[in-house]
Amino acid sequence: MMFGKKKRTVSVDGRIVELQPKPVGFKLFSGGKKRQPSPQLVPEAKPQQTAAQPKQDIGANLTVQQRLELELESRKHARAMPQKLKFGEAQRQHMQQGQRPRQRITTPSRWRVYVEGMAAKHKGLEDVLKAQGIKSTPYEFVQRMIISSMMLAVVIGVTVLVLFARLGLPVIEGAVLGVVVAIAIFYTALGAFLNFPATKGSNTAKNIERDILFAVRDMIISLRSGMPLFNAITSISTGYGDASKEFAKIVERVQLGSPLEEAIDRVVAETKSATFRRIMLQAVVSIRAGADVINALQSVIDQVSEERIIELRRYGQKLNAIAMFYMLFGIILPSMGIAVVTILTTFISIFTVTNGVLAAALVMIFFLQIIFLRMVMVSRPVFTM
Repeated sequence: MMFGKKKRTVSVDGRIVELQPKPVGFKLFSGGKKRQPSPQLVPEAKPQQTAAQPKQDIGANLTVQQRLELELESRKHARAMPQKLKFGEAQRQHMQQGQRPRQRITTPSRWRVYVEGMAAKHKGLEDVLKAQGIKSTPYEFVQRMIISSMMLAVVIGVTVLVLFARLGLPVIEGAVLGVVVAIAIFYTALGAFLNFPATKGSNTAKNIERDILFAVRDMIISLRSGMPLFNAITSISTGYGDASKEFAKIVERVQLGSPLEEAIDRVVAETKSATFRRIMLQAVVSIRAGADVINALQSVIDQVSEERIIELRRYGQKLNAIAMFYMLFGIILPSMGIAVVTILTTFISIFTVTNGVLAAALVMIFFLQIIFLRMVMVSRPVFTM
């Protein structure tokens, strides 16, 4: 077209829009050119709210207190928003690049693996710690015990090395002996430290067994005088050592609002004493069945007393055997053996009895005495009649 322009097309959102060409003409006497409005896309009309759907004001029906709470919540979300936005922006960038968001993979250190392995070997450690009132996780407890054992082993190893140096002995031999002693002390102390809660629990159970019969007999006397069961338990919650502590737990739970039967059941489930468990379970069964609590407790006490008499007789028989072996291996054999060996070495030159040999024999006899004393202490009953 000589005097006109071709039609132009524009693609807008996937649609082709034709632009009207501007007519060509000569306006000699016109004051100016008039611009025609360019075609524009008319936005789609939004659906207007009808009368059936009026726009509701959310804060119109709220009280002043509720508005203050909403404002505080919005401020909290506004404070936490930048961190969330940063994480969202990082994820968005990875998604735009066609990559998955990176996940940080952390491998545990060797120290953590070692500590967790030691904690896994001691099964039930968490329950033992809770029973003893130790507020630590098994990992934290094992880590603390390992560090304590290391410190003890280092101190003893350095002490051995210093003693060797003071005595004028070779430093290399002192260092080797110090390392060996330190390793032995480390593993020995670590085993003792890790078993300390369980050992403490068993000692607590033994202390309860020692005084439980006297406490229950006192409770029976109080019940026969007309005192209620709870008052009788309260009267023996002091004065009988660790046994009184178990009864004090029952009193504390009842004062906090628990029924007497439920409080007894909970304490019985946590205790380490078999005798306390038997006596209090019999008391709970008698209360729930409506039977006589005094006769039930008295029958249990009689059974426990008979069992303890039988155990004392067994201990007497065991003690006779231990005493015989102690006289043989702890007194007769060392004294006569040293004398016989000393006499024989004067006639037959097998070896020479020196001060070092006598010192080694003395050390062996000392450890033998400790072993026999330990056997007597372990086999001895801890209860009293």
